[in-house]
Amino acid sequence: MDKLISKTIGYCLKERAEKTPGIIGLSYRDYSYSWREIDEISDFLAVKYLKYGIKKGTHVGIWSVNTPNWVFAYFALVKLGAIAILINTCYKETELEKILKYSDVEYIFYGNGIKDLNYKDILDKINISNLPKLKNTFPLEKNDDIKWYRRSDYPSDMPVDDCKKLIQAINQVNAKDTASIMFTSGTTKSQKGVLLSHYNLVNNSLSISRQMGWNEQDKICVAVRLFHCFGITAGILSAVHSGSCIHLIKYYKTCEVLNQIEKYKCTVLNGVPTMFMAIVRNSKLKDYDISSVKSGIIAGSAIHSEEYINICKILNLKYLQPSYGQTETSPCITISALNDSIEKKAVSVGKSIDNVEVKIWNCKENRESKEGELGEILTRGYHVMKGYYKMPLETDEVIDSTGWLHTGDLGFIDKEGYLYVKGRIKEIIIRGGENISPVEIEYYIKKLPSIKEVKVIGVEAEVLQEEIVACVVPKENCEVSKEEVQAIVSKYLTAYKVPKYVLVFDKLPTTSSGKIKLGKLKKIVEERINNKEEYICILQNNMT
Repeated sequence: MDKLISKTIGYCLKERAEKTPGIIGLSYRDYSYSWREIDEISDFLAVKYLKYGIKKGTHVGIWSVNTPNWVFAYFALVKLGAIAILINTCYKETELEKILKYSDVEYIFYGNGIKDLNYKDILDKINISNLPKLKNTFPLEKNDDIKWYRRSDYPSDMPVDDCKKLIQAINQVNAKDTASIMFTSGTTKSQKGVLLSHYNLVNNSLSISRQMGWNEQDKICVAVRLFHCFGITAGILSAVHSGSCIHLIKYYKTCEVLNQIEKYKCTVLNGVPTMFMAIVRNSKLKDYDISSVKSGIIAGSAIHSEEYINICKILNLKYLQPSYGQTETSPCITISALNDSIEKKAVSVGKSIDNVEVKIWNCKENRESKEGELGEILTRGYHVMKGYYKMPLETDEVIDSTGWLHTGDLGFIDKEGYLYVKGRIKEIIIRGGENISPVEIEYYIKKLPSIKEVKVIGVEAEVLQEEIVACVVPKENCEVSKEEVQAIVSKYLTAYKVPKYVLVFDKLPTTSSGKIKLGKLKKIVEERINNKEEYICILQNNMT
């Protein structure tokens, strides 16, 4: 078992720059930066930030799509011991204002925007009087013509006084200090800010890079958004440890990812299941040569075994490693071994990583579950967050007195130590005493060619506790009937798993991250069932 290290993110970057100074560590389209350049640019920015008034403990928001300047700003902030508040790129005024106020942001570094959102315009519309802590906002882009910082923007050597101030600031930062606040998805409640330390993130990313066997010859295609923990640990920081190149994609678009992999010969592709499924289902996949990709991590949500195997075969990916974790755990808890069979990886999420404990808890009987017995997944170790920002009660609800984090997920561990995740406790449907996984039902409904999207939930019932509801979104110009949905489920699953209700939607209510708002969806479904609606419903535009 590898030992934990007590180093800051800034120290790790400095080590990498000294070890492989001339190797390319960051690329974005035709821009590229050596590890020495990354370290030195972030040093100069850190000095600039000191002059703004940013120091250890200052809360600073980064609000931008994936760009080189995002990475430079992040490294500069954590070097100073400032706390990087990672902001969702899709936020609009109300969401942004709420997050800035809650997380006590003092400064914001913002990009141009994403798609039809202009961040400067959104910031200008915010009522600053509601944000008494906010002191200033700064654009990340240099200007409209030359957006990204280059080493040539700065002198060959840092002025002596600036160097002394920087060293003094860096020396005040401890590995146990908070490095970032990242946010939970907030599908049922308000978002919670997760406090993650340098120690959390450095050791979790180190374990990931070792498990994956990445090295200086690898180029990691980072298409996941950097405001997510997945992008920080399995992307930026894993590259710092391994010496791999970070190849940034502005934001995920299937053909753009395929084009960039082909053009720049990326060897690693990490992503959530929907990203990989979009790739293998894209009719233009055959037009691209992505044979350079040798490995990757698939994590973030459930995937059916057949879909996983199909992805591996179509992409010829022997080392697509399922992993399980949460923002609250930095995020990795378990990951598959490289020598695990495809059959094993298709159904499990591997074993716990080094220095991390996992157990299954039988909540009803208040005891640890037996081998193969379903229960709540608990984890303990260095990777567990410091807590939720300004939410001590919510923190105590998930981290018990002995340090175990209660994930809220259901699963079991087999005799070999492999973890199998079966869904969220709150999403499990209990019908007639039987625990039913919505994911299983959703998989078979998706087999219908007319289905674009489906979410299965439970609603209260007098006798059976809950009844099953399939909320479906048809593809354009397609229709879906209750009978065909019930028929496809009946074909593959037992009778008690067949949905009683099938409700058709134009679209499902989602968060800005694309996750379904379960609380809002359940409320809509209950109203429709009470009104005896069966099929037709047009969601208003304000539901998302």
